[in-house]
Amino acid sequence: MIRRSLRILVFSALLLGFAAASAQEFDWRRFEGTDIRFMMNRHPFTNWLEPMVPEFEALTGINVTLEVLPEDQFRQVRLLEVSSAAPTLDGYMVMPGQVGAQYLGAGWLRFVDDFVADPSLTHPDLDIDDFFGGAIGTFESPDGLFGLPLQIESSLLFYREDLFEEAGLSGPPETMDELMEYAAALHSDQVAGFAMRGRGAAATSQTVNLLYSFGGRWMDEDGNSALASEESIEAHEFYAELMRNYGPPGPANLHWAEVTSLYAQGQAAMIFDANVFRPIMEDPAQALDVVRENTRYAPLPAGPAGSVPGVLVWGLSINHASQNPEASWYFIQWALSKESQESLLLFGVPAARASAWENEEFQATAPEDWIEASQFSFEVGQPDWNPPVVPVAEVRDAYGQALIAALEGRDIAAALSQAAQAVDAIVARTR
Repeated sequence: MIRRSLRILVFSALLLGFAAASAQEFDWRRFEGTDIRFMMNRHPFTNWLEPMVPEFEALTGINVTLEVLPEDQFRQVRLLEVSSAAPTLDGYMVMPGQVGAQYLGAGWLRFVDDFVADPSLTHPDLDIDDFFGGAIGTFESPDGLFGLPLQIESSLLFYREDLFEEAGLSGPPETMDELMEYAAALHSDQVAGFAMRGRGAAATSQTVNLLYSFGGRWMDEDGNSALASEESIEAHEFYAELMRNYGPPGPANLHWAEVTSLYAQGQAAMIFDANVFRPIMEDPAQALDVVRENTRYAPLPAGPAGSVPGVLVWGLSINHASQNPEASWYFIQWALSKESQESLLLFGVPAARASAWENEEFQATAPEDWIEASQFSFEVGQPDWNPPVVPVAEVRDAYGQALIAALEGRDIAAALSQAAQAVDAIVARTR
């Protein structure tokens, strides 16, 4: 409670400085008395944001309602409201990699280029160039800018340094071949050498890292599925061998919760998953002491095409039907300001602004190897962690069936060919 109170006091002081720096043209009180409603996913960002909202209301006089829902429900309810042009929904959290093609195609996102160009609506300290290129690029389309990023996320290798030393392994694996060798050396009846997701569609956000690092891709230049390519087959043969030989029992049942729990409880020597799960490995209530003391971090090992992790980005956008787009833009600017992003990063969420990562308190408390591995991934990562199509969920489901087949020991090339045909049929129906 004391730590949280101090965090709020520090943030309040930062806000006062932010307000004092306002240029004459910009007035935080311009939309005083306006009511706005944002729909939010239950997410660490939302946990940080909720207690801060009164600070924004005091600064601006704008009244904010945050409607916070679990992710599956959030996606369903958001879709219903944006598709019905509900004027009472002003803004929402959005992951362009998940719904960008669908929402842009349907015209459900309000472009903000006119706001950015207007000094009376955009604070001079907004500094869009401060966002990581991979993060802001996710919100750019040929028609304009449709929001701002709040976090940038990528996947890292989590590994046990003590187990590496016992096995005579020096440093993290730098290539996929080394990853396989390390997993074999670390594997035992008590501890799996390696673990990552395997539960069908849920695993695709991680296996895509292997797909791209082996030179594969979701779609070819003609817009057809490329899942049956030679590069894709090689990537998935590697995945199947790694998981079947050196993974925990029942790899097709693993989602992120199972993967992180296995590692935190000392049942896996290495895992590959999102960098945002670092707090789990530092929490005495979730991780064994030996895990907390010996966890280290590294980027995705390089495949034939290099290390090509996917980059996942959440952000805030304005609903196309909002009756209060200007007040909503004020809220987005405040929530994603440099000061806000520093506070968010100290809260444990990988902020989308580069300047936040220069914060001395953050650098003094976060593991150096986690910072370096994360920033490396943000620099080299690619944004298509999801298929760049409208029916994302259906395509992931079709691809997920091929992953399950691979983990069950079935013919991988045949499974990927079947998945590619299914993907092409799904995409054709939506064109």
